[in-house]
Amino acid sequence: MKAPVSPTPKQTHLSALQTLLAIEGDALSAPDLMSLRHIAVNRPRELIDIGHVFWVSRRGKSLSLSAMSSQPTLDTTTPFAQWMRRQLRQRLGAPQSDEIVTWTFDDSQGEVPFTYPFTQGFYAPFAPDPRMGGLVFTRKQAFTDAEIPLIDRMAQIFGVSALALGRKARPRISLSKRASLWTAVTFMALAACIPVPMTSLAPAEIVADTPYMVTAPFDGVIDAMLIPPGTAVTQGTPLLRFVDTAYRNELNLAKQEKSVAEAKLRHASLSALMNDTAKRDIAIAQAEKALAQARQDYASERLSKTTLYAAQSGLALYSDRSDWTGRHVSTGEAIIEIANPSSVRLRLDVPLTLSESLHDGARIKLFLDNSPLKSFEAELISAGYYPQTLPNGQMAYEAYGHLNVDENQALPRIGTRGVAKIYGRTVPLGYWVFRRPITMIRQSLGV
Repeated sequence: MKAPVSPTPKQTHLSALQTLLAIEGDALSAPDLMSLRHIAVNRPRELIDIGHVFWVSRRGKSLSLSAMSSQPTLDTTTPFAQWMRRQLRQRLGAPQSDEIVTWTFDDSQGEVPFTYPFTQGFYAPFAPDPRMGGLVFTRKQAFTDAEIPLIDRMAQIFGVSALALGRKARPRISLSKRASLWTAVTFMALAACIPVPMTSLAPAEIVADTPYMVTAPFDGVIDAMLIPPGTAVTQGTPLLRFVDTAYRNELNLAKQEKSVAEAKLRHASLSALMNDTAKRDIAIAQAEKALAQARQDYASERLSKTTLYAAQSGLALYSDRSDWTGRHVSTGEAIIEIANPSSVRLRLDVPLTLSESLHDGARIKLFLDNSPLKSFEAELISAGYYPQTLPNGQMAYEAYGHLNVDENQALPRIGTRGVAKIYGRTVPLGYWVFRRPITMIRQSLGV
């Protein structure tokens, strides 16, 4: 029986080449980067004798361990992973280095000595871009010159595969899709040039046109509102009454002062018949009587104003009786608005960001809350120059519009609210679409 023939060097070389080709085929067919890393840290054991293989990733000056042989996932928080990362950071040098690095691990480094059985380290950077990182091989004995080309070739295989997986292939666009794309772009460019009016939406309310305001004639307290809100009144209808106790007492005192002055005048007139020196008291008594008469007239006039009457016919508009009864008002404070229901106009509260549509004669389309299916046409007649503070704390321009109502169309009721669409100047459609994003970008970036 013949002894078995030992393999020739050529046969060994072919076996290593076949293994390398198998590893290369698996690397090129890896579906994702995670699978490629798993092949890179485990398959090299079939080709050379090694202890551990580490996939080292670089990002600028940062270095991290991404995979380790015989481990499905690598926990970078473990003491071993942190120790290995410190070891590699001290020895691998600059991120752009494309040179092979070999070293011997020093277990005494670090605060706590760490015993690692594989003392020899070998770093092979990825090709063609060593800035991506490389593979680190460790084992007990030093690496031989015959193994270095195999390790370098594997680093090149896995580097090219990782670079290919990191790049996203741009799908080729067919001629038909390209033509459709250009058609859509051309259509959008032409559509952006279509002139459209600038439109703005603003809260709106129907208010009386030139109403008569009933104001307080003096400082006082309202005793009672004599009519409910929204009542149709005629000229001379009593509207409200003030507390008149002080004014009635003042009138009584004035009448008493007048009686005293008249008595003094009669006494002075009788005394002048018998004493010539008493004639001079007549002028004084007459002046006192005139003063008392003036005080009585003034008190009578103030008492007559404690009840206010309608100066014209219309609807008496105010909030509520309970809001005014017992309330102290100042001279000139508006209490009741008497409006003509057949003479109304539109009041708008236009936000500051929508003021570009405010110009005289601008077209307005009104949609009332109580009739959403019906609209009214109006025309802007005036707009405030300075913004006003609304009850909700926002700032808005106060504007007014004239309603264009047909003879067969009923006027909306005073106090009805809705939304008004204001049509401003004509601009390209592209500007109308992108005006808000442009404004936000300029306000955010200050450009």
